Amino acid sequence: MAKRKSCLEVEQNGPPVKQMRQGLQLGDLPLDILHSIVSRLPIREAVRTSMLSNHWNRIWCSRPNLKFSFRSLVYKKGSGLSRSSISEHVFIQRVDAVLKQHSGIGVDKMKIKFSPLHNEHAEHIDRWVQFAIASKTRKLIFDFEGQYPTDEPYSFPFQLFNAANGSHLQSMRLGSVSLKEPSNINVFINLKKLELVNVDVTDDELKLMLFNCNVLEFFGISCCRMLTSLHTPRRLNHLKCLKVRHCPLLQVIELNFGLETLEYEGTLIPLEPPSTLRNLCIKSLDIPSCIGYIFTELPSTLPHLEKLTLRCPELKRATLPSTPIKFLYLRHLRLELNFVSLRKRKTDVFDLACFLEDSPFMERLEVHMWMDYKPERYRKSHGGLRSLLPCHPHSHLKLVDITGFYGQKDQLELALHVLRVSTALEAMKIDPRPTVACTTLDLGPDDGLCFVDGYRVARKYLRKADHRGVVDVVKASRDVENIWPCKIIHPYWLSWVPENE
Repeated sequence: MAKRKSCLEVEQNGPPVKQMRQGLQLGDLPLDILHSIVSRLPIREAVRTSMLSNHWNRIWCSRPNLKFSFRSLVYKKGSGLSRSSISEHVFIQRVDAVLKQHSGIGVDKMKIKFSPLHNEHAEHIDRWVQFAIASKTRKLIFDFEGQYPTDEPYSFPFQLFNAANGSHLQSMRLGSVSLKEPSNINVFINLKKLELVNVDVTDDELKLMLFNCNVLEFFGISCCRMLTSLHTPRRLNHLKCLKVRHCPLLQVIELNFGLETLEYEGTLIPLEPPSTLRNLCIKSLDIPSCIGYIFTELPSTLPHLEKLTLRCPELKRATLPSTPIKFLYLRHLRLELNFVSLRKRKTDVFDLACFLEDSPFMERLEVHMWMDYKPERYRKSHGGLRSLLPCHPHSHLKLVDITGFYGQKDQLELALHVLRVSTALEAMKIDPRPTVACTTLDLGPDDGLCFVDGYRVARKYLRKADHRGVVDVVKASRDVENIWPCKIIHPYWLSWVPENE
């Protein structure tokens, strides 16, 4: 059956006349809406809109965000193309072609991510830096990180910047570049965010760079193999967030007063955070017990700490001191725990209940667990469930999130205790799937069977004890033996699957 065409009947001194209704064309939309639409397209698709008309050509040429990567320039789903099949020459040609057509006005963010690029391509990369300078780019990202780098890294051209053209840059992220001899530091005049990943920089060179970042608010440094000490100058009074990850030779971190957030991941080193710190995140394989570290090794100079995140392996059971520290300002506690044991686990999840007693004003609790062996879910033959006496009510805890709940006896005891004592509880989410796991080990069908066990235990015991309707148990698929492991674990882990660049 033919489709009926939309029409209008108009009477003009005679019989009605049918007129076709003019449909709204995409190009008729206001310019600000068209700019918004094109800005959401991959750069390859945005360039193709120029084939429609001169009007569309003008729209994409003023695109504020320029993101160049294997995925945005070359990759097509189902094409079978891999990043290694695309030469540096082809990638450079495509970036140059886009920049040549761009108006060079109003660029907010410019990102180039392609691991094969190195110092032999300096002539081309320098040209891209000059484009960023001329277009007054506010956010610049050069990411040339490779899995096994063998070539000399690209040397960042500080000499291209001066006091005038460097004032527009507010955010910069550099990956796998060399920052040797930063003699011209005008690039850092108005920089508010600086992130360095796998860069060649010495202690003195980094100190000089930071000394000239007068308005820096965020600084992150990761995987720098030359760095042995990190000193944040006192003049960095705007610095609020510091993030340090996997710098193997780092021994000393000197922090300035005024810092509010510190994230550290790697070999455990002495830390003396300032009293202004409100958010602390530590991830280290050198911590054998979260309870032991928090109550005996965590710096005592943190009276105003509001959020604490700790990731570590749980290798042994710690004993609480006779007079444990009270965290009176702590509002959010996040524990990411790997229970690693080759034979029999020597830890007790129920011990974590102490944090409710010693954090009386805590409002949110997250306990994320993973175990490297097949645990056995709780049955009545394992003995009665323990409870803490006297049982002091907690009147501030509102949100609880427990993942990696395999239905073991001590896990169930902790969850039941939290449910019973938290008088202001609004939501408790129980997810049998883990959000943290050992990155060196794979999750398989055996883990999936544990998820089903955890789901059954939570349904049987926690739902029965829930008289307020606050418990939400995430369902685990029963057909775990026929499902690819990534389909049965928590969605968080999908972010660990490497993507094509």
